[in-house]
Amino acid sequence: MSAKDRAFKKIASNLFKSSDELKNFSPIEIQRKNRTMLCVSKLLDNPMLEDRLLVEFLMNGCGGACDPVSQSTAYRDLASVTRICGNIQLAGKNWYRYIIIEASKKGIRIAEAQKDAKGIAANSDKIGKYTRADKEDDTYDWSQMLPPSFEPTDDVSILGDDFKEYTPSELESKRKEMRLLFNSKAKGSEFTDADIIE
Repeated sequence: MSAKDRAFKKIASNLFKSSDELKNFSPIEIQRKNRTMLCVSKLLDNPMLEDRLLVEFLMNGCGGACDPVSQSTAYRDLASVTRICGNIQLAGKNWYRYIIIEASKKGIRIAEAQKDAKGIAANSDKIGKYTRADKEDDTYDWSQMLPPSFEPTDDVSILGDDFKEYTPSELESKRKEMRLLFNSKAKGSEFTDADIIE
């Protein structure tokens, strides 16, 4: 594991812990953890937030909660945030569907309070449309899934153009070369028998 991966794992596994709980963190690591935590929270609050705005947020010191950072550090932190959250924007359609459904639920509550039957029906219709409640669930046609067909062959040409077939004398010289290589490695090694587990 590289140093970058170790640093990322250290921060990601302690992301929402307080600074008092972080005994083996340097002050720089605590700052980075705090920046990452604030950005993850900000992104979870608004999944459609553009990367550009997160970078500006980091460069401006996370609204005064942290020290301002350079643009390159902000992009490095953004990479960590994206690694933790994933690319939430890829789920954009589902996010908008969620927003529409939540707004429709709120519309139903308002319509119920005003005893507006048409408002309730319109919002219910909107929920039905976006949850596809009016359609049957798509069933997967399992007959279309075919197992792979493996055909054994002794035709070496299927290995590609880079494959070189050895003549019997070349093959024997290659075998000798391999025996010498592995015997020399084996002589300097100690071997122990494995215990048999029943």
